[in-house]
Amino acid sequence: MKNRLYYILIGVVLLLASCSSDKPDNIEPLLHTLQAADISRTEATLYGKCSVAEGVDMPHLWFSYGSNESMALKQDAIDGADGNVSLHIVGLTPGATYYYMLQGSNGTASLQGEMLSFSTMPNNRPTVGKADVLSSSPMSVIIGYSIEDDGGDPITLSGCRVACQDSGNTAEEQSFVQTGVADEKGIFHLLIDGLLPNTTYSIKPFATNRNGEAVGDAIMYTTSSAVVLGEAGVLSTLIGNNISKYTAISLAGPLNGDDLRTLRAMAGRDFEDNPTEGKLADIDMSGARIVAGGAAYGASRYTEDDVVGTALFQSCSGLRNIQLPMETVKIEKDAFKDCTSLCSITVPASVAELTPSAGCTSLESISVSAANTNYSSVDGVLMNGDGTGILWFPMGKKGEFTLPSTVTTIGDYAFRDCNIERFVFADGLKEIGQCVFYNSKVKEVVMPSTLLQLPTGTFQKCANLTSVRLGENVELISEYVFSGCPLANLYISAPMPPVCYKNTFATSGNDFTKTCRLHVPKGRKPFYRNNAQWKVFANIVDDL
Repeated sequence: MKNRLYYILIGVVLLLASCSSDKPDNIEPLLHTLQAADISRTEATLYGKCSVAEGVDMPHLWFSYGSNESMALKQDAIDGADGNVSLHIVGLTPGATYYYMLQGSNGTASLQGEMLSFSTMPNNRPTVGKADVLSSSPMSVIIGYSIEDDGGDPITLSGCRVACQDSGNTAEEQSFVQTGVADEKGIFHLLIDGLLPNTTYSIKPFATNRNGEAVGDAIMYTTSSAVVLGEAGVLSTLIGNNISKYTAISLAGPLNGDDLRTLRAMAGRDFEDNPTEGKLADIDMSGARIVAGGAAYGASRYTEDDVVGTALFQSCSGLRNIQLPMETVKIEKDAFKDCTSLCSITVPASVAELTPSAGCTSLESISVSAANTNYSSVDGVLMNGDGTGILWFPMGKKGEFTLPSTVTTIGDYAFRDCNIERFVFADGLKEIGQCVFYNSKVKEVVMPSTLLQLPTGTFQKCANLTSVRLGENVELISEYVFSGCPLANLYISAPMPPVCYKNTFATSGNDFTKTCRLHVPKGRKPFYRNNAQWKVFANIVDDL
């Protein structure tokens, strides 16, 4: 009996052991559809999970979705860790409900999770970014603003609303509508004109779509007397039709060829040198900078960085005063040619190269920054850095001028067309250039004993010159020195006649040698009378 019970017990144990080790041959994966996330107006991310038994292959999975329960659209799911899968879908309809389900197949059976749904965000009003002042003038401003979100529908209208904030001004709020497109950074540029100088305005950007209007935060802006350019090439836009309304202007920011075209037009001349209605007389460019780029400001003349170019203000006859950009390094020849009303010029500290301009008949003063080591100014006269040479004499200076004792040289045409009537040159001057007094209004000149030579055309076309005094050491007088002069008295302290050329006393006017009195040192008259060139003077007196 005991043996029988023993064998029965052993059999039960073996049977139980056999049952615990058996597994089904085919356990199907289990799919779960999870909540969607990252839902916007047109996009969403679908999530799901696939649970599989150990040793069972992951089935092929996809999401079915659509705007109704038939879920006609299908896309393969993206595998993640631990059986998690996802799918990012785009191109959805705003404000719509979508149904979706995780589905799959392992080759023997079709699998599916629960059907869930989500709703996309509806379209809305736009979102407008903050407005900024990009460029400004006393009567206008260029505002930059962005549309950060169109709300899902096309923008039908955008711009800025402007209202004066000064007390006593009852003008209603004005709307300025955008007609252009945004730049590469997504910024719209809007010109707001018709403003009053030194007046405060509230400026609010706005944008509209079919869902409504959005208005950005207001900025407060006060117009001033200055023109501030945020970028080169916008001066024409800022000034608009107000070219003839400016008599003075202060500029800051970059100026290219387009801007200088506009500036010339404001000063009375277009880029082809034709007259305009511009009345600009005073220009302050000290806060501006000339930069390369833009169109030609004159006939085949283009801007270079920090260069006041040839003929930049040519024939701007109404221009009276100008302050040049502080970073200017070069002022080219005839930059101010025939600026007949120009009274003063200020040369900045950074200028290293300067060539005078002709025809500035009213120019009275050329001042130089004290920090400039290349040039200096004495009594409004432009000189080199150490004050030893005159480079540009203002034509508009009047009366008498005494040369500073530091000057040793004077350049060609230095006093051309000037209005000084009497020049006195102190000892120390050793050299003068050709045609120094060409066509000037000088009447009397006193030269020092240290000057040895008079170069060609020294007094040529000086129609008012009647008296010249030469020092005791003068050795050479070149050709056409007195051509066109009504010389009445020529004083020479040199004991021996200076060397002359065949055409030294040649003249385009009346022969002054027949009437001019030649004054020489006492007892030296015979030397002059017997000299082949000097004997042409009919009246020689030895009274010095």
